[in-house]
Amino acid sequence: MISQNLYFEIELTARRIRQYGQNVLDSNGIGITVEQWLVLKVISENDGINQLGIGEILFKDKPTISRMVKTLSEKELIEKQPSATDLREFSIGLTKHGKEWLTKFHPIVEGIRLKGLDNLTESEKNNTSMVLEKIRKNLS
Repeated sequence: MISQNLYFEIELTARRIRQYGQNVLDSNGIGITVEQWLVLKVISENDGINQLGIGEILFKDKPTISRMVKTLSEKELIEKQPSATDLREFSIGLTKHGKEWLTKFHPIVEGIRLKGLDNLTESEKNNTSMVLEKIRKNLS
């Protein structure tokens, strides 16, 4: 039965996480997608990263990252600077507005994460993390 398939349960959970997160972002008027938030977070943690690096961290293809970078740039949350080593590449960083914006909305996003992990013990969180890591390694 598909509902008892572990892969199906993982996929359903991932979809529910994205759906819940998007609903919270929308209801708070944040104006970006969950995926765009993740791109902002990666950039904030890796100032000067390029699009390829973002894609590798988030397991997203180049066209998807390009569209999100374009949208976030149009919203003036990030800026692209020509790479010093390769004129075909750009390093990406948060704008001042982007940093302020990320700080302002971080508590809302953190609330999304906390809601999903509510009622889990530290042991359950650690075990789940270990199991998911093993699955990812199996598929590498």
